[in-house]
Amino acid sequence: MLLLKSTEKKFRHVELGAWGSAAACKKSWLPRSETRLGWPGRPDRHLDEVLILESDEYPHVEFRSTHTLSAAWTELHHEPFMNKNVDPIVVPGTYSSHMHTFFGSDAVTNILPTSADLQKGCYSGQNANDLSVYWIPTLYYVDGDTFTEVPVFRFSTYYTNAFAEIAIPQDFAMISGNASAQTQSEADHSSNGLEWFCEGSDVRESDIAKFPTSTCDQHLQVSLRFPNCVNPNNLATYDWSDESNKCPEGMKAIPQLRYAARYNTKAVVPDGWTGDAPFQLSCSSASGNGYCFHGDFINGWYEDAAENMLASGGGGYEDGQFISGEHGSVAADSSCTPTDQDPDNGTSDYHTSLEMMNGGAAVAEAVNATSVPVTTVAQPTTLAPVSTPAASLTSARRRRVKTMII
Repeated sequence: MLLLKSTEKKFRHVELGAWGSAAACKKSWLPRSETRLGWPGRPDRHLDEVLILESDEYPHVEFRSTHTLSAAWTELHHEPFMNKNVDPIVVPGTYSSHMHTFFGSDAVTNILPTSADLQKGCYSGQNANDLSVYWIPTLYYVDGDTFTEVPVFRFSTYYTNAFAEIAIPQDFAMISGNASAQTQSEADHSSNGLEWFCEGSDVRESDIAKFPTSTCDQHLQVSLRFPNCVNPNNLATYDWSDESNKCPEGMKAIPQLRYAARYNTKAVVPDGWTGDAPFQLSCSSASGNGYCFHGDFINGWYEDAAENMLASGGGGYEDGQFISGEHGSVAADSSCTPTDQDPDNGTSDYHTSLEMMNGGAAVAEAVNATSVPVTTVAQPTTLAPVSTPAASLTSARRRRVKTMII
């Protein structure tokens, strides 16, 4: 039997008892009284039932409420369209970033775009209402001084609106994760839920942001949540809600975004691995760990669809809600092909990106190396809001208790 219980003052983290029997869980609605789940701090809203759904990642919990803004979630898949050494949020106007893999609207260069700019682009996702751009550090298979990109099997974005008060604002950009992290303690964060694991397995490393130390039967997967609070009068100020799901003073809750990336490791390591995984992120100084994984996001949702995201309804997609708008009411691939809009500048080559970051020293060392992976000097930038919640016991606890995050 699958047991559900809410943690203190919150239900976004639902502890799972009898984890191994999760696959036997059937879709069913449970009365609120059986789950003791409430809507903390919002007496005007209440949850009537909780839905247990089977999922390829973990059983998913969705909430049904009689309030107009009922809890719902949506999942979108996006194809990668570009690898490039740009980051218009962190180092705008330059070609000095570590390599990133981009998804979503192709109307992005090294210049920070507006939502209107992104909405003029071609999207690589499945919803014509979403012209957002999403990017993550590129993952490589390391063999001596040879770095081979690990193909992305699937990149998914999830939005949950359980506590949202306002739509994601136009022109809003945010980052989650620490691009400079080279240890678990530096990667630890009480709210972003960063973890690497093998798809279909509940085994986790003691360092939850470390790559699995044995071959994945399916895909290598990473999950990362984003801040869910923003100051509508100053979009550069964003943060996380507290354990009662309240935002800091002056901020409003927005739908929470989560990234899930699955990698086809068998394409580059068909015989698998044992011990430290032979993979390295473009932001990392060593192979074997995923501590510096991070995500960037610039909102490109059309305003009507962003408002629709606050309400439940729509055509149901992947057991979630399709976010409709005037640009589309069903999932559909783009009629155009997204591509690099600045092909004559920057690079998609890993070693060249090191040269552009480090003035040539890193590449010179790589050429002379015979079996030692290139050492990438991580950018000294901690990608987080100005006011970052300090790591707490939640971080350590996350490594001991299996939690389901929606």
